Amino acid sequence: MKLLFHPLLLISSLLFLVSCGAFWEPMPNSWNWGIKPRPTTGMRNFPSADTEYGKGFKDGCASAWDAVARGLLSDLKAKFDYKRLQKSSDYGTGWWDGYEQCTYIIDWEII
Repeated sequence: MKLLFHPLLLISSLLFLVSCGAFWEPMPNSWNWGIKPRPTTGMRNFPSADTEYGKGFKDGCASAWDAVARGLLSDLKAKFDYKRLQKSSDYGTGWWDGYEQCTYIIDWEII
C-alpha cells in the first residue's frame, strides 16, 4: 500500500500544478509591473499598453489596486493623465474600464 501511495501522490501533485496554468495568464509585457502580486483568476485578455485605450486601462487598473489596498489615501496620487485625455477620449474610456475591471477582480463585494 505504501509503495503505491507515493507514486499516486507524486502524479496527482504534478497534475494539480500543471492544471493551475489554466487559470493564469500573464499581463502584457508593455504593462511592465515587475513582480507585483496578482490574482490568479479573472485576469484575461488585458489590452496592450501600446494604444491610448491600453494606457488608460493600465492607469485605471493601477488606481484600482491602490484604492482597494490603501483606501482614501490612494486618492492623493491617483494615476490619471489629463493631457493624454485631452488628446484622445480613448484614454478616458480605457481608464474607467480598467478601474472598474480591476476593482471588481480584487474586491468583488463592492456595491
